[in-house]
Amino acid sequence: MDQNTIIEKQFNKCSITGNKFERGSYFEVDIYTVKPDAEANELALYVLLEHSFETMSVMLKQLMLEELIPFGTVVFIRPGVLNPSIPTGTSRNMRAVEFDQYGPDFSNFLVEELVPEVCRITGETLSSNPDMHFICGGSSGGMAAWNAVWFRNDYFHRAFLSSPTFSAMRGGEEAMVIARKTETKPIKLYITCGTEEPDYYFGSSLLAAQNAASALEFAGYDFRFEQFNGEGHCCRRDDINLWRRMMGFLWANWETVPVKPFFNQIRIKKLITSGSTWQQYNGTFPEQQAVTFNGGIYTFSGGNIYFEKDGIKQIAAEGFGKITALGISSDKWRLYIADAARRFIYAMSIFPDGSLDQCYKLAPLHLRHDFTTPGASDITVLADDRILAATELGIQGVVSFGLTDLILPLPGDLPAERVTVCQNMLYVASGEQIFVRELKISERKSDTVDAPASPGYGDGFSYRRSHLFFS
Repeated sequence: MDQNTIIEKQFNKCSITGNKFERGSYFEVDIYTVKPDAEANELALYVLLEHSFETMSVMLKQLMLEELIPFGTVVFIRPGVLNPSIPTGTSRNMRAVEFDQYGPDFSNFLVEELVPEVCRITGETLSSNPDMHFICGGSSGGMAAWNAVWFRNDYFHRAFLSSPTFSAMRGGEEAMVIARKTETKPIKLYITCGTEEPDYYFGSSLLAAQNAASALEFAGYDFRFEQFNGEGHCCRRDDINLWRRMMGFLWANWETVPVKPFFNQIRIKKLITSGSTWQQYNGTFPEQQAVTFNGGIYTFSGGNIYFEKDGIKQIAAEGFGKITALGISSDKWRLYIADAARRFIYAMSIFPDGSLDQCYKLAPLHLRHDFTTPGASDITVLADDRILAATELGIQGVVSFGLTDLILPLPGDLPAERVTVCQNMLYVASGEQIFVRELKISERKSDTVDAPASPGYGDGFSYRRSHLFFS
């Protein structure tokens, strides 16, 4: 690349205060743009959390000149500071709240407040393609970078995580559990750690990083994990050799090959037809069939379940919080209960007279990072006795013996409120919107009595970990 044509812009110590997100938190940022000529636009975006401007601006310019990565705007941002509201107060560093918190708030701030301000300051146009947006950080910054590609996957697709804190600081331990079960997203990652990572009351950074590598491999992500023997926390995070290797992987064939998963985890592949995606549905939401047994019908109100037969309606079970839906097993002797006020899907034994007993917590549901409703708002039961539960995280799948093994998020991570299956089509409602997609497993016909499926704990992988390498 002819350096005589290169245009550079540098803006140091710019400030922005959170308004809608991270409200009142004051951020200091440095901005650096490198582009091949004055006419170039649609630049890449690089967000660096807590990296040195002096070191990394030179390094990234060199990688751009080598055409290893696209030209773009680099934003250096440090954690925010919340200034006191009274003269005698002390400022608060907001790093833990912004970086360590598992959730979308800081990511939303980056996308919806910081980036527009950066474009205003620089006068540059950034690419709208999320494949052209990269974020990186170390330790808590690694957690924040993961949040960006996960919760704002509509904007960030590439990330470098150095010793990320996927540990029990502010919910980080949940991240890989959710990633392992959730439908795989278009994310490309590079993760590093050292063998001499700290081991705190909230967990071991080394084991957390290794667990992340295992979870991402299982879920079908395109990533690399590099471990440095004898080195410590966030080791080599500014090393040019690592950056050349890492960015070479993350941006390989960026002009022609989109970021995409290798595959979906096996439980989702067994449920969802290959290539099936959520589609908007403009028709009427299909009604679920009533839950019937031996000529009677089960209904619910509040925390009570009723059984009505021959004109006699009696309480069959009580003591629940807020029942939202009922379902029945394919062999007709277990009643499944969704309770919005509680985290579990429950199951009760049905006896020949329609009475209920032996209440068990069939399966716990995973919770949205800032959930308001812990339980399911609706359930439906498939032909193989799998339960699909409508939750704030989307659709969660529960196998017949009692494990929640998959999560299907809705577009925009909308909460799921109603769910049903007609033939082999899954219908989900969120507010006024209805989404539909094709399944491999169909609904259960009301006039059949199938033996319930009893899937085991299997469907795991046992093979050489191709994503791991050690230095």
